[in-house]
Amino acid sequence: MPVLSKADYCVLNVVAVKKMASAGALADATGLPPGQVEDRLSFLAGLGLVETVAGSVLPSDGAEAALIQSAAEHYAALREDPAVLALADGFEDINARLLAVMSAWQQVDIGGQKVANDHADSVYDDKIITRIDRLVQRLDPLLDALSRYDVRFAGYQQRFAAAMAAVDEGRPELVSSPTADSVHTIWFEFHEDLLRALGRERKE
Repeated sequence: MPVLSKADYCVLNVVAVKKMASAGALADATGLPPGQVEDRLSFLAGLGLVETVAGSVLPSDGAEAALIQSAAEHYAALREDPAVLALADGFEDINARLLAVMSAWQQVDIGGQKVANDHADSVYDDKIITRIDRLVQRLDPLLDALSRYDVRFAGYQQRFAAAMAAVDEGRPELVSSPTADSVHTIWFEFHEDLLRALGRERKE
């Protein structure tokens, strides 16, 4: 398997982190023109790395190996940058805090028992949203550092900003909805993307 170009890696990486996506969603997530995404998908399909089922693009069994091989080539210098590695190490603490805050968003403690948050308490929810916003902002130094090696990482900052703006405008589902470009969805995808770029394994 040849090392994928940056554009091919970018498209296949998004397919892999999303597990299933339309060509339009891939264009939105990668920032590439729709026509270029379609061309890259055709090329990747020719390599047997993606397949399309009912209009959705899925990664093949060989996609992960191709991404690992290509990431090792494209991000060799990044993996040796002590500043980036230090920021990535710090991300683990931020990630643990985000997971705890997301749990607090989804469930509340009533009488010593965890129950689903019905989001009737706006004061409670506003406090959680503030904590989430602060954690998202703490990613900026890492995303800035990563963007110096690959500008596509700046796309995460734009997606986080859009999700948080939507939450502030009265769309609380953009905090954690698994079917939308929510803060939690973007965070999960970034985490997987970061680990792949650094050649690391997920801890939790």
